Amino acid sequence: MILAFNLLMLVWLVIGVNAASDSGENCADELCRDANDVGTAIGAGVVLFIWMAGAVILGVIWLVTRPSSGRAARRRPPQRW
Repeated sequence: MILAFNLLMLVWLVIGVNAASDSGENCADELCRDANDVGTAIGAGVVLFIWMAGAVILGVIWLVTRPSSGRAARRRPPQRW
């Protein structure tokens, strides 16, 4: 699940940046190209933020729900005399 999420986010980032770079060819002046670059950077930043937030959430869920490895010290019941 975590690997699929990471692959999906990587594909989303690459497709988004590629689509934004293609749309910059329609600009006639420098201001339009600069605004396109800023918009691309903001969009990539939003995708990266969603990616990191999702990775942290999925990582915590994975750590909390995975089975115990049995390597932790087991608590012995108290001895009665």
